[in-house]
Amino acid sequence: MSAEWFSFIVFFGVVTLMLVLHAFLVMCEISLVKFRYGDLDAEALAQLKSRRGVARLIDQGDQTGRVVRFSKTLCTVAVGLLLMPLVSDFFSLFDLENAPDRWVVVIVSFTSAVSAHFFFAEIFPRGLAMRDPVKAILLSYRVLLIFQLATLPVMLIFRALKKILFRQLGVAVEDELNPLDVDVQIRAMGEDSSRFSPVIRRIVTRTLQVQELVVHDVLLPRSQVVVYDLEQDLGANLENMKVAGHTRFPLCRGGLDDCLGIIHIKDIFRCRESVDTLDPMKLKRNVAVFPLETPLEEALERMLRAKFHMALAVDEFGGIVGVITLESILEELVGEIQDEFDSEEDDIIKLHHPNRYRIKGLAPIHEVEERLGLEIDNDEVSTFGGLITGELGHIPKRGEKLSAYGLDVIIDEVDDRRVISTTVIKQL
Repeated sequence: MSAEWFSFIVFFGVVTLMLVLHAFLVMCEISLVKFRYGDLDAEALAQLKSRRGVARLIDQGDQTGRVVRFSKTLCTVAVGLLLMPLVSDFFSLFDLENAPDRWVVVIVSFTSAVSAHFFFAEIFPRGLAMRDPVKAILLSYRVLLIFQLATLPVMLIFRALKKILFRQLGVAVEDELNPLDVDVQIRAMGEDSSRFSPVIRRIVTRTLQVQELVVHDVLLPRSQVVVYDLEQDLGANLENMKVAGHTRFPLCRGGLDDCLGIIHIKDIFRCRESVDTLDPMKLKRNVAVFPLETPLEEALERMLRAKFHMALAVDEFGGIVGVITLESILEELVGEIQDEFDSEEDDIIKLHHPNRYRIKGLAPIHEVEERLGLEIDNDEVSTFGGLITGELGHIPKRGEKLSAYGLDVIIDEVDDRRVISTTVIKQL
C-alpha cells in the first residue's frame, strides 16, 4: 500500500470516527432534553436511572450540558482540521502531477464538512433521539461518559478561568443558564410533549417565530387606513367609522401625513357635549411611532407598557406608511382573532386544484411565503395586495393578471383603493 493511500485511509477513518462520536453526543443531548422536559413517566425514568451512568448524566444536568457542548465543539473542530489533508490526499491519489489550487481544496473541504456534519452528525441522530429517546440514551451515554472523563482536567481549568472572568464582569457563576440548548428545550416542550394541547404547541412555535419579525411584517398600509379627518364634519366621519367597523382611528387633518393622535369611538359616544359643539381634539389620545424595522417583540413590549392599541409606522425618511395594532401583533402569537363581526374566511385558502389558492389582498407577505413555500424578495410592502399593486404600478382591474415570484395571479375583486381577493397558481 502506498503512503498516499495509507494517509488517505487514516484521515478518512478519523473523520468518520469524529462524525460518529458527534452523532452520539447529539443523541445523548436531545434524549436528556426529552427526559427533563418531556413526558417520560416516573416508572420508565426510574428503570432508566437504574444504570448508574445514565442516572449521573440525568441528575447532573448542568455539568452534563457543559460536557456535551464542549465535546461537540472538539469533534466539529477535529472534522474541520482533518478534512483539509483528507481532501488533499484524495486529489493526490488521482492527479499526482497537477495538484489543485489551495482554494479549491479549502472550498471542497468546507462544503464536505458542512454537508457531512449537518446531515449525518446533527439531523439524523437528532431525529433518532426525538423518535425514541430511551433507546438513544442507552446507545450513546457511554460515549458521553468517556468524554466526561477525558475532558475533566480541561473542564476544571476552564471553570476556574470562567470564575475569574465572570468575577471581573460582575456576574455570578450560579446565574449562568443551563447550557442545554434553550431553544431545543422550548421546542421539545411545545412540539413533542403530550402534556400540551395543540393550541399551546402552536402558540409556542409562533412565539419563537416572532423573534424574526419586524413592524413591517404586520403593517396595515396607509391606503387601507380609515382616519377621522378634521377637515370633514362629524357626521361624515361617523359614517366612515361605521362602515370600517373599528373602534380606534388616527385623528388627522387631511390624511395620515398630519396625524395628531388617536381617537376612540367610545370617547365620542360618552362625550356629554352636543354634537354641534363636540371638539375631537379634546378627545384625542397620544400615539406611538415605530420605524418599519423595529423588532416586533420590542413594539409589543412598548405598546403593552404604554397601553397603546394602535401605533404609526414610519419609513427611514419619517414618512407615515401605515399603522400597526396590538391585535395584529397578538395574532402573530395566537393566530387570527375574530369576533362576531369578522369574516371567518382565512386569508389564504387552498383550492381543490393542485397548487391553486385564493388569497386575500390583506394577507401578510410572510404568511404567503410560509403557506406556499416560497421566498418573496420585496421589503417595500407587507401585504399581498400591496405586492400586486407595487409590481403593476397601479390599482389593478378585476380579471387583470400578473406573473411574479413564481406565482400566476388573477385579480378577482378590487375597489378604488386596494386589491380585495385573488386567485393564485403556484408555478411548477
